[in-house]
Amino acid sequence: MENSFDFIPEGVTDVHSDEYAAKEKIIDKIKKTFKSFGYHQVSTPAFEYYDTFTALGGLSRDEMFKLIDQKGRILVLRPDMTIPIARMAAGKSGYQKYSYISNIFRMNDKQNGMKREFIQAGVEFLGNEREEADGETIALAIEILLKNEIDGFQIDLGHVGFCRALLRECEIHKNQQSQLQYLIEQKNLAELENLLNAYKIKDSIANAILEIPSLYGSAEKVIKRAKYLIQNNEMENAIQNLEKVYNILKDYAYDKYITLDLGRINPMHYYTGIIFKGYILDYGKTILSGGRYDQLIKTDGRGTPAVGFGLNVDKLMEVLEMYNLNSKPCYTDFLVLYKAENRKSAFRMASDLREKGFIVETDACRENLKEQICHAAARNIKEIIEVKGTMIKVISLKNNLIYGGAIDEFMKRIDMGQLYGSIH
Repeated sequence: MENSFDFIPEGVTDVHSDEYAAKEKIIDKIKKTFKSFGYHQVSTPAFEYYDTFTALGGLSRDEMFKLIDQKGRILVLRPDMTIPIARMAAGKSGYQKYSYISNIFRMNDKQNGMKREFIQAGVEFLGNEREEADGETIALAIEILLKNEIDGFQIDLGHVGFCRALLRECEIHKNQQSQLQYLIEQKNLAELENLLNAYKIKDSIANAILEIPSLYGSAEKVIKRAKYLIQNNEMENAIQNLEKVYNILKDYAYDKYITLDLGRINPMHYYTGIIFKGYILDYGKTILSGGRYDQLIKTDGRGTPAVGFGLNVDKLMEVLEMYNLNSKPCYTDFLVLYKAENRKSAFRMASDLREKGFIVETDACRENLKEQICHAAARNIKEIIEVKGTMIKVISLKNNLIYGGAIDEFMKRIDMGQLYGSIH
């Protein structure tokens, strides 16, 4: 019988110390950036009622991990954060700016390389219907990538209202509109034209629909072409809204990262306005996505304006590794070695160093000191201190130096910053 310890379920991974420390470093940067924009961190339960997600739409039922509680009610492991935060914020008024970093669970197909458990970081800005909120949210997403030293990325910016308003001019069933929407998203012009002919859509509307997949590129070019396709007030409002958001991003000096794509239609049905996705050079997966969803949260029958985005932290890790931007983060400042007769003073010294903010390990001296030095170097230990009564011998693995002296003098020189600069 094979050892069960060798196996874990499909779509999940163990995280070892170096990777874990690197991920914590990234998460810390993200948290600080969220906080600097005035977003306050929240957390929601790991599982929710199944009906909470099916009622609001967006995710396929097959994408959710389901379980049954003791009363027979269907629960799901959290497949998304926007809907739980919407549930949590319902009934509250005024501006609400939330951030989160949470584990997300989805029944992704292993064939597409997607994990079934991953960490998502994001924000939700509630109560503000203006373009400035859209611009801030997108700017914050860009800021996160820049803080992680990534410059070769692109944000595809679109507006669901433009295409939806045009499709309503077809006067066909919603299921048929969804089929057209899918082909537009896939930029499948041949099949799109066949379906428009099959539905007998009038030429002026059909020709406008066939233009949408090519409405991609620089903002000035796309907006100019889109204005010629406007068939109703809703389409005109969508273009005006998109243009205002783009101008706000220009004032952030982030326009160089923006590409417009009016053929982009997010599968999350709750989006109502601006939508966007982030891509990184030479990395073939979407790393972040978001948009405006003004009808998801309802109070007294009225929708609450809201906009947000989610970023996949695990994918960000993959990108940083691809660009060799992840340094080896796990280290120890000092390894304090001792013999039995010096153990007490060694422990006291280690404690004093920890109080000063250093990472310190202790161990008994082995007969083969060379072997201990090799192990220490492999574990990224910076300095070895061998305690000998009131005296010490220091082996600096980072500088290849050996020196000695009294413990008291060593500690004084550390306090004065003459001997060793802490990297904390």
